Amino acid sequence: MALRWKGPRPRRDESLDIFGELRRAERILLVPNDRVGGLFMGAPVYKAVRAHYPDAHIALLTKPDDARLAASIPFVNQVLTAPLEEQIWSAAYHDFVDDLRRDLYDLAICLGPDCSFRLAQLCGLSGARLRVGFQRDVETCFNLEIVRQREEAFEVEQVLSLVRLLGVESCGDVSWAIGEGKGNQLRERYLDGEFSTGHVVAVDLGRGEGTGLNGRQLDDIVGRVIERGARAVLFFSLAERKQVNYLTKTYGSRVIAFEEDDLAGVAALLQGCRALIACNTNVLHLALSLDIPTVGIFDEDARRWVSGRNQLVEIIEERDLRAISISRVVDGLDRALRRDSIYDRQVVDGAGSAPSTA
Repeated sequence: MALRWKGPRPRRDESLDIFGELRRAERILLVPNDRVGGLFMGAPVYKAVRAHYPDAHIALLTKPDDARLAASIPFVNQVLTAPLEEQIWSAAYHDFVDDLRRDLYDLAICLGPDCSFRLAQLCGLSGARLRVGFQRDVETCFNLEIVRQREEAFEVEQVLSLVRLLGVESCGDVSWAIGEGKGNQLRERYLDGEFSTGHVVAVDLGRGEGTGLNGRQLDDIVGRVIERGARAVLFFSLAERKQVNYLTKTYGSRVIAFEEDDLAGVAALLQGCRALIACNTNVLHLALSLDIPTVGIFDEDARRWVSGRNQLVEIIEERDLRAISISRVVDGLDRALRRDSIYDRQVVDGAGSAPSTA
């Protein structure tokens, strides 16, 4: 990667001290990618920036759906909810930009290598003295651009390389933990009783950014999970309501449905599940952040989305997801669960180490 200044040239009687400006930053705006998993994949950067700037005021700009979970991140002082769905001429959008500019940020970092132009634009409109982001094919408001070299690289590695160029070093991996009080209450409500008598496997019905699986495939997956003696938690959004109604009617008390707009609640239930089966969705990335064994189903190169060092995820890649054999998914579930058992033994024996907790 390379760093390139795009701001105005200084006058002859001025010096351009970028790293001096970086050292003196006291108010910092972090802008995670607004594609799936962006909030979670940005976590190592939040931790690294906090360690580098222990006394700074750090704000995190998120989508409305991510705001509640973002509030549990200990490395930031403030969570800002961006009106990304609003028209740029709307009063809500203008009010948000005005509030950003009044906060007088010294440094804004856009962490999305391929985030929406709207998000990159907000980073620029923040008015921060230094505005850092990845180089784009279109004009942006960044005055410090990072030139990408390997677009297929894992996103976390890309954003850590970005902040490393700014003098911020990585502090290691981050895993998430949800407050035990709320988590225990949800698990007692949804996973006790009949659900406590066997293994529980989560299935995310969401499509993510691609075409996703069709109704027949999801029905087959849930059926195969139940045939193996497990019970299923079905995560769904409004778009999957018809499918989840069919599955709950078909399988009765052997499944429960939970709407995924409450990501904090999803996290609590995931912690009571043995594994998750999902396409490239926010729920998948949440499970990876929680160290839940996962079968990830991708219609593109998964290296962009999942670390090659993650031993708890089983990857299934197929350009046409509708052509995937359900046997591959079930076999992947078996392998993920076996890996989980090995991982647990290593940690207990001292051969592995638990990741840092956010």
